[in-house]
Amino acid sequence: MPTKNYYEILEVSPRARPAVIKAAWKALSREFGDDNPERRLLNEANETLSDADKRRLFDESLNPPSGKAVRIGSYRILDQIAEGGFGVTYRAVHEFSGQLACIKHSINISPVDEALMLEEAKAVWDLRHYALPAVRDIVKLDDGSVAIIMSYVPGRNIQQIVEKHGPIDAEHVCWITQRVLNALCYLHDHGVIHGDVKPANIIAQPDTHQVVLVDYGLALVKPGRNTTNKGYTPLFASPEQRDNKVLVPESDLYSLGLTMVYALSGDPDAVASLRVPADTPEAVCKFIKRLVVRNVHGRPNWQKENLCETIAQVREEAFGRRASNMKPLKV
Repeated sequence: MPTKNYYEILEVSPRARPAVIKAAWKALSREFGDDNPERRLLNEANETLSDADKRRLFDESLNPPSGKAVRIGSYRILDQIAEGGFGVTYRAVHEFSGQLACIKHSINISPVDEALMLEEAKAVWDLRHYALPAVRDIVKLDDGSVAIIMSYVPGRNIQQIVEKHGPIDAEHVCWITQRVLNALCYLHDHGVIHGDVKPANIIAQPDTHQVVLVDYGLALVKPGRNTTNKGYTPLFASPEQRDNKVLVPESDLYSLGLTMVYALSGDPDAVASLRVPADTPEAVCKFIKRLVVRNVHGRPNWQKENLCETIAQVREEAFGRRASNMKPLKV
C-alpha cells in the first residue's frame, strides 16, 4: 500500500473522470502558494492521476493483483481460495479475535460491480441456515472496491472431490443432495433463487456429513417478470436461464439434477447429454430425471411436494436406509 493516496489528496473518488480530477486540482491549488508543501502534493497527485499509465500503476499499488492482497479491513489475508467473474475469494483471519473468515473482494471498481456485491450480500444478509454461509459485514476499501466478509467454510467442493477421487458413490451423492435440497427449500421459502447451483458451489464436510451451498453472486431475490438474470454457468444452467427468462425455484432444481449427474459420473460430457451412469440405482435415476425436465412446469414444485422427504424415500428404496451412518467420504 502506498504511503500517499492521491485520490484523498485531491478529495475525489477512485472512479473520478480526468475532468473531475483536473477541476479538483485547480480548485484546491488556489488555496496554497507555489512553495507550499500542500501545493506540491496536489501537483504530484494531479500529475499522477492525469496520466493514464501512471494512474494505472498507482491504482494497482492501491489494489494489489489477485492473490497478493495483504489486508482487508480488520482481516489479514492468508491465501486465495478462488477467482470468478465478479471477484476473488480469500481465506482470512480477524486480527483481534483470531477467527477465520471468507472474504469475497470485487475485481473491478465501478458502480456496477459495487451494486452486484451489495446485491449478493443483501440476498443472504438475514438468512441463517446450517447449509448457508453467514454474511458478517460488507466493506468499502480506500480504492473504491467492495468486499463481503463471510463465515469461513472448511472442506472441498464437489468439483474438487471429483477431480481428485473420481465419481462419487451414489449414496454419498444422495445425502449431499438431500442437504442441498434442505438449503434450497429454505432459500426459496425466503424468495431467494440461488441461480448458480453447481459442483464448485457445494462444499462437503466429511467429518459431519454436512454441506454448504456457497456463492450468491448470481442470486436473485423475489425475481419478477421483468427481472434481468445476472449470468450463468453454461454446463449447469437450466433451459430458461440460458434463454434469459425469469428464474424460478425449479431453475435451481434443474441445476441440482445436473450436479448429481456430474457427481455420479465425473464427466462433463455426461452432464451435457444427461447421461446417468448405468450402475446408478433406478430410484436415483428416476429422481434425477424428474429434476432435469426441460419444461419448467414439468419439474417438482415445493408447493406440491416436499423434496427433502422424497429424496429420503429414494435413499430408503435404493440403499435400504435413510441415513448413511456416516459412511466415509473421501475429500
